[in-house]
Amino acid sequence: MTIKELTLLSDNLAETKQFYARILGLPIVSEETSTLSFAAGATLLCFEQSTNLRPRYHFAFNIPYTSVMDAFSQMSKKVDILPISKNSKLADFVNWNAKSFYFYDNNGNILEFIGRNDLPDRDKMDSPFILSVSEIGLPVKNVKDECENLINEHRLGYFDKQPPSDTFSVIGKDTGLLIIVPVGRNWYPTDNHPAEAYKIKVVILNAEREIPLLYE
Repeated sequence: MTIKELTLLSDNLAETKQFYARILGLPIVSEETSTLSFAAGATLLCFEQSTNLRPRYHFAFNIPYTSVMDAFSQMSKKVDILPISKNSKLADFVNWNAKSFYFYDNNGNILEFIGRNDLPDRDKMDSPFILSVSEIGLPVKNVKDECENLINEHRLGYFDKQPPSDTFSVIGKDTGLLIIVPVGRNWYPTDNHPAEAYKIKVVILNAEREIPLLYE
C-alpha cells in the first residue's frame, strides 16, 4: 500500500508555502487562491484553505534509512526537534525496524521523518530526503470499527509489525500506513497534543487499486 495523494487543511497557505518549500525543500506543483500542492517524493501533498479552524494533524514522510542521522542533523538547524525522552530526540522502533524524529510545521502539525530498514534505500526524491508521505494519522470515534470497515470494504490489512488495539491500530505496509487512533489520544511523542478530527482526503494505492478515503 502507498499513499498517492494526501489533502489537509491549513489556516495560512502563505506560511505553509514558505515552510514546505523552504524548510522541507518540496517542489510546488500547483498554487491557487485556496489550494496549494507539493511533490513529496511519490506523494502529492495538498493543502486547502480553512478559516479559524486551527487544524492540526500528524503525518510522516519516508526517508532513506541510511539518511536518518544526516536528516536529523540538517533539520535540527531549521526546526526544533521534539524530545522522545529526557535524553533523546531520536526514536528507535525496534519492532518496526525503523528510526524517526519529530517536529512541528507552521500549522502546528506534528511531522515525522522515518527511515525504515526493511525498505529499499533509495527511490524518487524531490527533496534532499523525502521519498513519500508514509503515514497519516486518522482520529476516529471507534478504532476497531474503523479498522474493520477499511479491511472489509477495501480489502486492506493490519500492519504486521504492530498488534492492533482499541487505542492504536495500523493499517497498511511499510510503504504506506493509516494510523488509527481515538479522538483525544495524545500524538506521540507529546503529552499535550490530543488527536483531533479535521477534514482529510487521502488516496491510497493497494494491489493496483486506487482507493479514495474522505474523513470530515
